Amino acid sequence: MLLIDKIAYENRLLDLSPTRKGLMYLLLLFSCFLTTQVIQAVISVVVGAATIYVTKVTVRRYFKWLLVPAPFLVISILTILFSISSHSRGFIFDFHLFNHFIGISQSSLDMGIKLFFRSASCLICTYFFILTVPFQQLLLVMKKAQFPALLIELTMLMYRFIFIFADEFLIIKRAQDMRFGFKGLKNSYQSLGVLIKILFFQTFDRFNKMILSLEMKFFDGDFPL
Repeated sequence: MLLIDKIAYENRLLDLSPTRKGLMYLLLLFSCFLTTQVIQAVISVVVGAATIYVTKVTVRRYFKWLLVPAPFLVISILTILFSISSHSRGFIFDFHLFNHFIGISQSSLDMGIKLFFRSASCLICTYFFILTVPFQQLLLVMKKAQFPALLIELTMLMYRFIFIFADEFLIIKRAQDMRFGFKGLKNSYQSLGVLIKILFFQTFDRFNKMILSLEMKFFDGDFPL
């Protein structure tokens, strides 16, 4: 079981209706999109503190998880902040490079600030939903929301293959570490290539075994939910 799933199955809101948690999540998302930066900051602090309390995770671990998507957010904000022009008019900060000016205007700064607060608040609300709703309850929410059966089945299969992929990766990586496979740059590259190759074949082998087990149970193409 992945750590996120373990936390989701042991959180303090486990007995709360998943439909209510889903509606709460949608309400928080709408609030993050439609309110000002001050309210978004308040929502981020309150929901973040509630997530730490409800899921019983440490503050350090929670902030480490928040840093995972941080590079994508930083890249997005930088592309909005900086503009290229042949003149420096309208820039509040700029520098000269190859006969052009790269700088930040007031409008791009305002847009970057809006993007940061909106994205951060939505991310924190999403973490709250993920860490308090186990996958089984998520499927029930999708079914009650009248999602197509094909989409629900694809979601379930993708979730299953995440476990298969992670399990095979940890087994191969542990075996390589016991043989000092990642000691030195040359060995690391060789071990990485072997890991990718074996992981590819092992994942397909596990997939074939899963298909075989489903056929033995007279699987007709529909997963009962």
